[in-house]
Amino acid sequence: MKVTPLNVVVEGTSDQGIVLAIARECGFEIGNFFGGKGKDDILRKLASFNQAARHAPWFVLVDLDTQPCPASAAKRWLPEPSEKMCFRVAVAEAEAWLLADVDSFSAFLGVSSSLIPPNPENLPDPKQTVMTLAAKSRYRNIREGLAPRQNSGARVGPTYAADIREYARTKWRPGIAADNAPSLARCMKRVRELMTA
Repeated sequence: MKVTPLNVVVEGTSDQGIVLAIARECGFEIGNFFGGKGKDDILRKLASFNQAARHAPWFVLVDLDTQPCPASAAKRWLPEPSEKMCFRVAVAEAEAWLLADVDSFSAFLGVSSSLIPPNPENLPDPKQTVMTLAAKSRYRNIREGLAPRQNSGARVGPTYAADIREYARTKWRPGIAADNAPSLARCMKRVRELMTA
């Protein structure tokens, strides 16, 4: 059976690798990438994406950030998703899903797996947790690339987006991470449902 490619909307470059891995795990090829300009831009265009999802499968991923509840945020932002729309809110940021694959992500970061928090979706700021871990890495390229330079004012290091995208695309295991990240498990269930939508 030929599967229609999945159209994808993400906030930024680093999220592309995460969605690529999820799509592959669920049996999809990626059609087109959209977004890359942050959550506010996605939310402004969400109705148009949802309209397009009446005809082809779409996967839109945004971070929860400071919203209190992913389900209520999703309902507020998209009250009536189309049949072929998978609109998902990562808790609290997509980095939590990466942290949920403890062995793989700790090896990538070059830190002990014991330093990875056990319940990443409970973290208030998963991206900051990744920065803190990267600063402790035994690998110089991780310390200097992912972690922001002192007094730079930047939230992430210079190669953060590209390195996270490549890690997620090639090494991250969403099927394993889903065991430690309930919102990821729900997301993957919905993506698989698009196969028959």
